[in-house]
Amino acid sequence: MSEPQTLSPKHSAPGPYLGFSLQPVRLCYYLLCSPAHSRVSLEYLDDVAVHHSDGTVLLEQCKSALSHNALSDWSEDFWKSIANWLEAVQSKKIDGANSSFQLYVTPPKAGKISAAMHSALTPEDVQKIISLVKGKLSKKTRPPKCMPHVQRFLDADEDIRCLVVQRMSLASEDTDPLEPLRALLAPTVPDASIDTICEAAIGMAKEWADKCIRRKSLALIDTSDFRKNFHAFVQRNNLAGYLPTFSTAPPAETTQSMLMDCPIFVRQLQLIEASKEQQVRAVSDFMRTSADKVKWANQGLVFEGSFSDWENSLLRRHAAMQGEIHDLHADRTEIIQGRTLYNRCSTLEIPLDSRTVPGHFTHGGFNELADRQQIGWHPQYRKFLANEEDE
Repeated sequence: MSEPQTLSPKHSAPGPYLGFSLQPVRLCYYLLCSPAHSRVSLEYLDDVAVHHSDGTVLLEQCKSALSHNALSDWSEDFWKSIANWLEAVQSKKIDGANSSFQLYVTPPKAGKISAAMHSALTPEDVQKIISLVKGKLSKKTRPPKCMPHVQRFLDADEDIRCLVVQRMSLASEDTDPLEPLRALLAPTVPDASIDTICEAAIGMAKEWADKCIRRKSLALIDTSDFRKNFHAFVQRNNLAGYLPTFSTAPPAETTQSMLMDCPIFVRQLQLIEASKEQQVRAVSDFMRTSADKVKWANQGLVFEGSFSDWENSLLRRHAAMQGEIHDLHADRTEIIQGRTLYNRCSTLEIPLDSRTVPGHFTHGGFNELADRQQIGWHPQYRKFLANEEDE
């Protein structure tokens, strides 16, 4: 497989879709529809880029045009995209002969100059566009705001300008950028679950890219690897005896922020001198469990009353193990007794409505109960927590 090209401009695109910006939505779309053994990058060569196994690359800039026309004749979004591509080819940061360029705009928009570029196939077509641009400029009383980018186009080397324009295309047909994703998933996903699965797929794609960035490596994802994991997720989601998670591990900064706030369930862990790693895992599982409860209830996968019954099961397990540990380890300190109780509870997986739950869910549930002080790990947790509040 050819090595990826090396350029890292970033072009932001506003507008949330299922809570995500446009770029992760397009990343996910290409991961699911691009040829096997290709790779897709985020904010590397462009907003999104598809790296084919034969060395060719599709560079895409994504523009959300909810409040303006990103394809109008004097759109700064449009002309900046053209200028960026010209600069990338001119500087040899990308191989223009092996690249194609796409401007994705949603919802549908149009413009005369952008349409002419989209249709240009020959150097003669490009010359007509230059004449069109100059003619429109001559009729304006003052230069448009995008004039620096327009001038970059007019001053560009003729061969490079022809190469970019002839390899450039527009994609502005989707009122909702989730529709292409829904169309890909519709044959195998029930209608009632399709948006939930879309959200999970986009979240998975974003998480994979974020992991690369956190490792300070390129956000470059293999389509085959991603689809293998995503298909396993969908298959598992369709099993009647399994409750799927729609949450991902929170970013490190989010986890650290909650640790710094020291909620009650974290203070309970500190009373038994739990390790920092245990506290971090507890925060992550607490947040994921809360998110999954909301999602399952909203999707109708679990009835509200089922959570109460499930928590009662956790309370019974906690009480039984607490009594056993008190009997068997009366000679140990209360801190060790509490930590032993916590360690045992943290490994349990208690079914919900006779359905298997994700690995983090029971542990998160115990921490929710600890946060409400319905359970505790240290035998005297109520006394110590009350003393802290009095200080």
